[in-house]
Amino acid sequence: MGFEGPASLVAIHVIGFKKFHGVVENPTETIVNNLQDYMKEGRFPKGLILGSCTIPETTGQGALVPLYQTLQSSVIKDGTVMNSGRVIWVALGSSFAYLRESSDTHPS
Repeated sequence: MGFEGPASLVAIHVIGFKKFHGVVENPTETIVNNLQDYMKEGRFPKGLILGSCTIPETTGQGALVPLYQTLQSSVIKDGTVMNSGRVIWVALGSSFAYLRESSDTHPS
């Protein structure tokens, strides 16, 4: 016994970041790129779509304009507000301290 109507779509928008000061290879960039490939293989559950995968060139204040543009483009297309169901935004980040500690304690 549950809801038996048509399932609404759930769009996931994922944001990662490129390398930044002190972090040569940002794992969030790898995750976002791999997620795109994973989606192409058709491994997402039915009704779940990948709305966008974005990797801004910069973080902090420099990322505000690209992030706002990504948000706006996923909600408004050709001047029309889109309503395709539920939306989930996932913003991935890295802790420089964690990455540094990890590389110090786990030699390559």
